[in-house]
Amino acid sequence: MEKILVIEDSLLVQSLLSEIFHSEYELEIQGDGLSGLSSAQTSHPDLILLDIRMPGMDGFEVCRILKENNETREIPIIFMTSLDAEADKVKGFRAGANDYVSKPFYQQELRARVKAHLSFRKAKKQALSLERLTLFKELAVAISHEINNPLTSLFAFVHHLQQELTDAPPSVKAALDGISKEVARIHDITGKLAVSAKAKTVRYNRDINMIDFHNL
Repeated sequence: MEKILVIEDSLLVQSLLSEIFHSEYELEIQGDGLSGLSSAQTSHPDLILLDIRMPGMDGFEVCRILKENNETREIPIIFMTSLDAEADKVKGFRAGANDYVSKPFYQQELRARVKAHLSFRKAKKQALSLERLTLFKELAVAISHEINNPLTSLFAFVHHLQQELTDAPPSVKAALDGISKEVARIHDITGKLAVSAKAKTVRYNRDINMIDFHNL
């Protein structure tokens, strides 16, 4: 279940938001900017509903800090405020807000905005995962190719030594056999890396795609 963090000092608004979202999302509510900031930095919610006018640290400052932090900058933030002045909206977007709703808000509109931002973030995460997976596959092929070239030469050298040293002491022969087996093992590993470029992915919890090595 996706998690929404509400940072809002009004108990009435807190109650209303809880009524709107509790059945669809995991909801956490903080009543001031400092507590909300701390919670966002530790729990990493999927979206933040943020009031602007709060005692102590206001929403502009909370938003600015979150957007400057690499671990929280991608969390979408929707400002909620009774202020409707254009200057305040501009200030909010400059602080890094992703959207803006004015109080009193329409429940259906707020639901739609929240759903849209969560869907966009999910799609963005999936696109990034696919990009990383593609990069891994390309890297796997490159590594396999680079290792196999000297590996082939090493295997040939060992084979040549085994042919030439037929009268060598048992310890030398055992050492050459050991080297040959390890070379073959490395070759098997690089082969699996190369095959992984064409491997299918398996979807696990939280829509995480992993390469399936079990069938290689």
